[in-house]
Amino acid sequence: SDSHFGLPLIAQTRARLDSLELYPFERMVAEGLSAVMVGHLEVPALDTNKGLPSTLSHPIVSDLLEKELGFKGLIFTDALNMKGVANADKPGEIELRALLAGNDVLLFPQNPIKAIDRIHQAVDSGLVPREMIDHKCLKLLRAKEWAGLSRFVPIQVANIADDLNTSPAKWLRRSLFQGALTVMQNDGVLPIRRVNELRIASLVIGDSLHCAFQQHLSRYARITEFRADKVQNKDSAVALMNRLKEFDLVIASVHGTTFKAEKVFGIPQVTLDFLRKLGDQNKMAFVLFANPYRLVQAYGAQRWGAVVCAYEENDDTQDLAAQLLFGAISANGKLPVTASAYFTAGQGVNVPLRPTPPLGYTLPEAEGVNTADLRAIDAIVEEGLAQKAFPGCQVLVARDGHVLLNKAYGKPAYSSERGVRTDDVYDLASVTKVASTTLALMKLYDEKRFDPNKTLGTYLTDLDPKYPVHSRLVIRDILTHQAGLVPFVPYFTKMVANGKLRAEVFNDSADAEHSVRVAEGVYMKPAFKDSLWSAMMAAPIHPRGDYVYSDLDFHLLARLVEKLTGLPLNEYVEQSFYAPLGLSTMGYLPCERIEVDRIMPTEDDAVFRMCQVQGDVHDQGAAMLGGVAGHAGLFSNASDLAVVMSMLLNGGTYNGVRYFSDSTVTRFTACQWCRGAVPVGKENRRGLGWDKPQPHGQPGPADESVSYLSFGHTGFTGTEVWADPLDRTVYIFLSNRVYPSANNKKLGDLNIRTRIQKVVHEAVAKRVTALAGK
Repeated sequence: SDSHFGLPLIAQTRARLDSLELYPFERMVAEGLSAVMVGHLEVPALDTNKGLPSTLSHPIVSDLLEKELGFKGLIFTDALNMKGVANADKPGEIELRALLAGNDVLLFPQNPIKAIDRIHQAVDSGLVPREMIDHKCLKLLRAKEWAGLSRFVPIQVANIADDLNTSPAKWLRRSLFQGALTVMQNDGVLPIRRVNELRIASLVIGDSLHCAFQQHLSRYARITEFRADKVQNKDSAVALMNRLKEFDLVIASVHGTTFKAEKVFGIPQVTLDFLRKLGDQNKMAFVLFANPYRLVQAYGAQRWGAVVCAYEENDDTQDLAAQLLFGAISANGKLPVTASAYFTAGQGVNVPLRPTPPLGYTLPEAEGVNTADLRAIDAIVEEGLAQKAFPGCQVLVARDGHVLLNKAYGKPAYSSERGVRTDDVYDLASVTKVASTTLALMKLYDEKRFDPNKTLGTYLTDLDPKYPVHSRLVIRDILTHQAGLVPFVPYFTKMVANGKLRAEVFNDSADAEHSVRVAEGVYMKPAFKDSLWSAMMAAPIHPRGDYVYSDLDFHLLARLVEKLTGLPLNEYVEQSFYAPLGLSTMGYLPCERIEVDRIMPTEDDAVFRMCQVQGDVHDQGAAMLGGVAGHAGLFSNASDLAVVMSMLLNGGTYNGVRYFSDSTVTRFTACQWCRGAVPVGKENRRGLGWDKPQPHGQPGPADESVSYLSFGHTGFTGTEVWADPLDRTVYIFLSNRVYPSANNKKLGDLNIRTRIQKVVHEAVAKRVTALAGK
């Protein structure tokens, strides 16, 4: 029963009350508790008067609380207008009886005037001794003095929310939610692994598609998203069940919950009935963002694959539940109550962390980093937004397998109504070189399928006799941009005549003759892909040894990957990395996988494609290849990139799967031509595919705060990814600075990316210094 609406009966024995319910009060009174509220309860073991609320009971308030437990502080009644006590007597008499029971403060009387008059009469008649009034008045005056009311200073309410919700407080709150997570049963479902082998669906009931919970889930696997109302008609329910049949696992969750028991915690019985049928049809993991008592009527729940109780519904619990499902965090919570005959108090399955778990998401304080030390990032980004260096961006910071910051700023375009989100997708530009082509070559090297010290012609045997010079290029030189190739070949300019695309080459829709998509409404004849290749191969080649950053290097390397694997580059990296890693956004050709409004627009191209580019690769050469190239074409959000970089920091291992050996990571991310290995003046900071820091004092892609062990890459569209094995930090910056014009160079002029990187590494360095001091 709820004492707002009736008088609850507590039918426990005195021995049980002494051993359990009263114990916290005994401890807190001993610790100096200053106030207690008496609830409206009928407790026969403490007062045998049938139907008497404890609020009006002298044996409970005076004898038990004050004398037996020794409580000296203020005693408050619960609200005296609640049904649990209001029916015990008439107004005025109730308040008098509460006073006589021993209460000091009479809260919310039904009729204050009648209450005051009746107590005044009782004092005058001697029913209430004046000494009692004096005693209680003195207690209240002492409490006011203790509270400082004689020296009252109004609270300054400016910024009060931030003052109260400090970073340590937020971390404590989140830690409590995480510690409470309870796996009520687990039939081998959790943690979910082999994500590339499972067809996984998320069904949210009572929320919208791609809601917060589904966004959190998408960080770990490619999930097909469904939604349903809590109450469905029969045809809709049957149709949904049929659509879910094809999935190996359904993650079901109910949203829009409430703490109110009279509203069945926001989960109607018809919803539980639907879940019972779904659990009988599919392997199901059910997440309860509500009071576990709601499972009393969850018939058949014991047959569900997994049941997780998160107790409340907020962004923290939804984030943590998603991490638990996929093994990024552990769980050892226990049910505090008996929810049903099957789910009993103390029940809870421990789900430990596995070696190299997937990337977790937490607050900086979890890794000993102060949130305040990262706040300078906000100011740097806001400066960039104010100067229109980019319309929007995403910044991610991870350390030792935990994402400490993942934040989106600005808008997709300057005129956009919505703000950017962390699940939005960016054109990575030249980050493709490392996140696609280099990864592929690392795997092939690990499998001993190629040697970087061999020539290109060793593997691309069709280069001779037509391209003998290219055939003799050493792969190690190509990977480090010192093979003598020119930076790029602007072949796309030949596709335009008199300010328009050549009609004999392009069409505004795809057909049998125009099958290469260059942009929305721009389709090219496939023969011109070969023409682009010929133009690149005809470009002059300079003597080897001089560092010249070149896209042509990675055009050749993409051909090498495709020759060795027998697969198109995009298919090989998809099968080898992106699908097994559970990356939901990373890949080529994003329009085939992702809603276009989640893809950040790039240039309003008035030179080549004559349209606003969105969802197609910005780089013109990659666009003419249909969006798949070795140097550009990859799209992703920061979360997926962080997974790749964490895998590398783990020595090629992620979530229990090895992608290549630790020695391969070391070989490719090491500087290949640094001082001491080459003559002075011929130094080249590059690793194999990976970029490296410049020596201190020289401008480069990374801030001086990173170590020489670090590696990463930048991209023309305004992107950067960087990892440092020394402090195990990953830093990612994504933006669409080329919107609406690629001529916008403010991102570089303001040094936004490296300034943020400096903040990141200095914040982590403080943590390392603090640990060393301890």
